Amino acid sequence: MDLKKRSFIVQLTAWATAAPLALLGIRALAQMQGQQNPQSPIPGPTPHNPNEPFPDNGPKIDEAKILKANNQQIHDDVEKLYDLANDLKKEVEKTDSANVLSLPMLQKAEQIEKLAKQVRNLARGN
Repeated sequence: MDLKKRSFIVQLTAWATAAPLALLGIRALAQMQGQQNPQSPIPGPTPHNPNEPFPDNGPKIDEAKILKANNQQIHDDVEKLYDLANDLKKEVEKTDSANVLSLPMLQKAEQIEKLAKQVRNLARGN
């Protein structure tokens, strides 16, 4: 191989590997400087910008109404839980569960479990 061609290929290979590494280094340095200087202004919409994508003047959510509705829902669900638990108790008393598991008993237990989870989620505010 000609010496000029060989020198060109070696330099081309060196540049081909060094350029991406240099760009990665520059990017990492810029990120580190951005983390070290958090007081730099962040580009984006300002509060006085009329073209802001998410304006704050939208409808306000009344949290008191939501909490009151959740409280009423919890009350209703607890009443249903109480009725289902009584029905399950009656079902257990009339079924010999040592030998046979009745399908209605299992269905009531699943309904109670589902309703209890719903009450728990409402109480958590989910």
